[in-house]
Amino acid sequence: MASALADERAARAAEGWHPVTLGNIERRLRDLGYALDRSLDCRGMALIMTGPRAGRSYPCLSTGIREADTGRSAFHGEARRDARFRRLQELRFDIGLYAVVGGAIMEL
Repeated sequence: MASALADERAARAAEGWHPVTLGNIERRLRDLGYALDRSLDCRGMALIMTGPRAGRSYPCLSTGIREADTGRSAFHGEARRDARFRRLQELRFDIGLYAVVGGAIMEL
């Protein structure tokens, strides 16, 4: 599993993505009015389905993101869809913000 993590980190670095600390992610979310919901942590193996690395896997950690003021999931149907939400989506998909936590990749 350690080599799968190392391989994934190397592939991400080659694409220009570099990990940040968990504290950095928490701060960025707090600045946008969100917080991680670590009670939803789920560890597993992510499998890459398409592209040149299809079939490769790596250890991952998924968790929840909540609106800090309402406690509602950031992805709930009634959650806000304002500029802060659009910035959250940007961090998740365009910037590819991730941290290595306990031997697994945690993406936003």
